[in-house]
Amino acid sequence: MTQNNYYLQKWLLETPKYTVFRVNKLMDFDIEKLKNHLEEQRIELKASKIPKYYFLKPDCLIVEQWPFIINIEKTRNEVLVDPLCASAVLRGAHVYAPGVLGLPSNCVLNERIDIYGAMDGKCRRGLKVKYDGDKKYVGTGYLKMLRYNIFDKGIQPSGIAVQTLLPASMLPVINETIFPRGHVLLQNLPSIIAGWVVNAQPYEYILDMCAAPGNKTTHLAEMSCNKAVIIAIDKTVQKTNKIQQSCNTQGVTCVKAYTFDSTKCYSNEDNIKKENMMDPPYSSNMFNKILLDAPCSGLGQRPQTNNKITPKMLQSYKFVQRKLFDAAVKILKVNGKLVYSTCTVTVDENEGMVAWALEKYPCLKLIPAEPLYGGPGLPDVGLSVTERAMVQRFGPGDDHLRPVDDLYKNTIGFFIAAFIKTGDVTS
Repeated sequence: MTQNNYYLQKWLLETPKYTVFRVNKLMDFDIEKLKNHLEEQRIELKASKIPKYYFLKPDCLIVEQWPFIINIEKTRNEVLVDPLCASAVLRGAHVYAPGVLGLPSNCVLNERIDIYGAMDGKCRRGLKVKYDGDKKYVGTGYLKMLRYNIFDKGIQPSGIAVQTLLPASMLPVINETIFPRGHVLLQNLPSIIAGWVVNAQPYEYILDMCAAPGNKTTHLAEMSCNKAVIIAIDKTVQKTNKIQQSCNTQGVTCVKAYTFDSTKCYSNEDNIKKENMMDPPYSSNMFNKILLDAPCSGLGQRPQTNNKITPKMLQSYKFVQRKLFDAAVKILKVNGKLVYSTCTVTVDENEGMVAWALEKYPCLKLIPAEPLYGGPGLPDVGLSVTERAMVQRFGPGDDHLRPVDDLYKNTIGFFIAAFIKTGDVTS
């Protein structure tokens, strides 16, 4: 293992040091509610002061860790959760019922309970006693569901099982219910930055190719003051329903969601017969801007508590990404903008995809993915120094091409590239 790989793997195991919220510009936001919420937590945790918070931009709120170590005694009971749920708790989330693996039957509603992640994947759902396998303390909170609510009804449970008070990561838990529904949402910082790179404007025709659950889609709508024409596509009804639900919650009306395979959203038929011109598939030169937030290996998510991806699975993503890229280039208008992003750290899915696209499509011109907050692309993987400086990669490394502030190193692993289409596609 190289030194760079060692530091990358170490970084992926750690929890980001900031909680990030996207603020809905279509609705009012009362910052005093956040301040009061943090003050209530400060009193309960007996902390000396509340965490620092500030706006990076009007639609992006940053909340830092609690400023000092807070000592809370362990309790007599514990709830066991799966690795994904454990990672979410470390990021400042509550424990939702589907993530619970084990809970004793003698617990009392609203009592404080410690949260442990079962890290070895050997715990069977429904455990009644304390787990003796590989487990990790991830936080403490208040029990909101008893055992029979979670395991004994014969249906998939929903809702908050444990209201997290303090994660082991010391990130503040911001209960989104203190704000009116749809006014703010938790969103990773690079995901918000990807929306800024698209820079949606009123009356543009914009396609979000792999849109579920809709966080980037609604961000684009809000950036355009709800006046762009935005098409959001994903492969299943469940996913498009989620997109529509996100739009309804956030007061977005300019988005139309379709259940469709985006790898097939281009058609070379001259006259496509359909009731609405915005129904997929599409002919050439349809959209001013396209966001391709591609399905990926997800290896940028932090903390990586239990990764089961196989080498075969890892190799498969680039082929799907290339199919999506091919469709996107063809339906993008000449002089239109294509933004490509992933939440992974592999070269094949990031710099390698950019290098492939530039060679495959002479009509594509790489442009700076501005605003540039992340670091440059990696060296010696197919991009020139100039091209490396145009993309942005979020991760632990330093590079003389573009110094990166601590905030942007302490988020998830992510990649963003932007292109302009300079002419028609030649096959």
